[in-house]
Amino acid sequence: MQFNFNLINNNAMIKKLPLFLSIVCLSLTGFSQEKTEKIYWYTSSDTKGFISFQKVNGDANSKVPVILNTNVNAQFDEEVLNFNLSTACESEKMVDANKFVFKGTIDSNIEPVQFTGTKVKTVKNNISFWHFDGDFADEVETDPDFQSFAFAKYNATLKIPARTIPSFNLWAIIPKLPFDRKGTFKFNALDETKLYVRKNQTVNYLGTTKTNINGEQLTLHKFVHQGKGMSPTYFWVSKERELMQVLLDDKYTFTISTKEAALETAVVE
Repeated sequence: MQFNFNLINNNAMIKKLPLFLSIVCLSLTGFSQEKTEKIYWYTSSDTKGFISFQKVNGDANSKVPVILNTNVNAQFDEEVLNFNLSTACESEKMVDANKFVFKGTIDSNIEPVQFTGTKVKTVKNNISFWHFDGDFADEVETDPDFQSFAFAKYNATLKIPARTIPSFNLWAIIPKLPFDRKGTFKFNALDETKLYVRKNQTVNYLGTTKTNINGEQLTLHKFVHQGKGMSPTYFWVSKERELMQVLLDDKYTFTISTKEAALETAVVE
C-alpha cells in the first residue's frame, strides 16, 4: 500500500543540487554525555559487502535519547548500496525519529548524495511534516506501485505517517522485541535510498529454532518481517538479545561477523 508523499515546496525541479551537508554523526545539542554501544557487523557468503549498525545513547537529560548509525555497503543483484544513515530517535524503542542524516548512493548510475530530514511538527492522525534539505536527483525510479517524486530546489516538505522506520534500522529494533507469539509489531518502512514509504508492515515472533552460526549450532529466537509486495525477511536473535543472522529476499543471508572480516569484503566502487 502506497503512502502518497505531498510536496509542499513548489520550486522548480533540478537534476542535481550541490553537496553541502556534513554527515559527521548528528551534531545535536544536549548529547555530550553519550554512551557508545558495540558496533554489530554482518557479512554474507551470498554477495559482496557488509551491513553494520551502532547505538549511541544520551544521558538522562538528553533531548535525543538514542542515535542509531547504520552503514550499508553491499551488492544486491547488480545494484550496489553504499550509504550511511544516522537517525535521531525519540525513545529507546527507536520507533519514532525526529531527524535523519543520509550520505551515499541511491543509484549506481548517479553520483552520491547527501540530505538531512528534520521533523517539523506532528498533526492529527499522527501524520508528521518533515523538512528535507540536500541534494537529490529528479526522475528517481521507484517500484511500479509507487509514485515517483523529486526534491524541489534546495528543500522540500513531505508528509510521513507515524511509526515510519528506515528499513535497515529494523536490524537494531527487532532484538529488543518481546519473545512472545501473541503480539505483532506494526510499522511503516521507509526506503532510505528513494524516500518512499511502504505502509502496514508487520513483525511477528515465530519461536525458537536451531541455527548454524559460524559453525556453531545455537538455539535462537526467530522473527519474520512481512509486507505487501515483498518476500518475507527472517531474523534470528540470541537469548542475550543480539541479532545473529538475517535472511533477505530469500536470497541473501547476513551473519554476525567482525569488523576485520566485514571490511575485507567491502564493495569497492
